[in-house]
Amino acid sequence: MSLLCRLLPRISTTGQLQHRLSKESPLLQPKPKDRGIWGYVAIAFNQVDAERLSKVGPNRLCAEWIIKNGGGVRFVGSPNRLWKDYNSLPGENAPFEIKVVDASNSSIMKIGLEHLKGCSCVDTVIFHNCKHLENDGLEGLHHISSSLVRLQVSGCYNITDSGLAVIAELKNLRQLIIFDMMFVKNMEAVSAKLKEHLPSCDIQATKLSVTLNPQK
Repeated sequence: MSLLCRLLPRISTTGQLQHRLSKESPLLQPKPKDRGIWGYVAIAFNQVDAERLSKVGPNRLCAEWIIKNGGGVRFVGSPNRLWKDYNSLPGENAPFEIKVVDASNSSIMKIGLEHLKGCSCVDTVIFHNCKHLENDGLEGLHHISSSLVRLQVSGCYNITDSGLAVIAELKNLRQLIIFDMMFVKNMEAVSAKLKEHLPSCDIQATKLSVTLNPQK
């Protein structure tokens, strides 16, 4: 079983697919001028703090960013532990390198992906149920294109066909999982194009939601 499958709730072996009811479908993210108070809080939590970056370095700042926004990280050397508690992170003088960015159910945004600069060991990224991630949000992955080999994009309803197209630039990808993307109009065409540009990548793509087993 691949590392990505161990990190995530596994796709049901029954392969059961189900349409998400339209009444449950969230609206596309509003324009900045229409953001509620939590939208502005999300922006504040995604901005890079240059002063803190110079003090603690890119890996710690990236870990703090992901955790503050509700996600988690795994480190090189201890990939089985998912760090989600800000206060439990190693001390500022204890160096570490991020291996996995798990942004599941987090409030990350495109501007936040600037935190990936300098995190040269990140090989796995999970964007699941990221409601604030904009259609062009995946562009920030170019910061880790040399190390990124596994990517999941699911339940990110602001992302459309054009938003997924940028994945074709991630030439080192070896595993790509896409599902529950209701605003992608032609997933077959998107998948075919990605396979054309990423012939060595195992691509599993559907716009439908899937039944997930609890993580073990």
